[in-house]
Amino acid sequence: MTSREDEVRIDEDVVDAIGALGNRTRLEILLALAEAQRERQERWLRMSFTELYDAVDVSSTSQFSYHLDRLVGPFVAETPEGYRLTDAGDRIVRTILAGLYENTRSFDETAVEGICVFCGTDSLVAAVDKSQFVVRCSSCDARVLTDLLPESQTRHRSASEIVDSVGARIWGSFTLIRDGVCPECYGPIDTDVDAHRHDGRTLYTLESTCRECWLTTHVPLEAVAVLHPAVAGFFWEHRIAVLEHPLWEFFEHIASRTVRTDVESVDPLAATVDITLDGETRRVEIDDDLIVTPVAQPDADDP
Repeated sequence: MTSREDEVRIDEDVVDAIGALGNRTRLEILLALAEAQRERQERWLRMSFTELYDAVDVSSTSQFSYHLDRLVGPFVAETPEGYRLTDAGDRIVRTILAGLYENTRSFDETAVEGICVFCGTDSLVAAVDKSQFVVRCSSCDARVLTDLLPESQTRHRSASEIVDSVGARIWGSFTLIRDGVCPECYGPIDTDVDAHRHDGRTLYTLESTCRECWLTTHVPLEAVAVLHPAVAGFFWEHRIAVLEHPLWEFFEHIASRTVRTDVESVDPLAATVDITLDGETRRVEIDDDLIVTPVAQPDADDP
């Protein structure tokens, strides 16, 4: 596993680009292009100067031309056929629509299925804390899971629907993380293994940090094994659709020791995960590249 070298890159192009967005008319230009794309169902739709001017509430063509020129380059492309959004402009529009700059609304604490990996009780609740989605144990007050929760994910959803949506998203995000891809900006990810001692047990988590946007996530090491078809299929053979349930419900299998992990080495990572269901066991190995390999189980009569 590799270490991350932080590199802050703020030059005048970045300052100018961010500064160009600090005006209502310019944001309206971006939204007008996006709205026209949506109405006409045409990706990278081009609009003439006149069409775009008519779509935006501005007092004069000279004023409009000034604001449009500030956007051309990073957010708007000028072509012989007219003006269109760039990929960066398209992302800015989606950021505005999703409300990523807004504080996430709260919802009443909601009981969720699952077992606390720390105290073993079925006392998990979901809530919002500091604009993040949190699953904690109401018995021992330990945080079991923390995740991003943008404003757009809470709109038009009840508390239970928000919980379900986060549960559905986490496995998809972790699939990217396992493969070294940041779920936020799609940059490369570096992953290290952390060991945590609790109540005589050692729990292992993967700390994954994006080199580009610095997003950091923590996921139980055992979750890597579950994404392998052999492991997911073994659960399915025992009537457990483990990937159809949120990650925090999977913690029950760790707390009950249905899933046991033995880490021979952290750096480089060399781990063995045993999954035992109804007296039957499957074993997989996880290496430093997070590659999961099923291994043959020794016979019960073997010494």
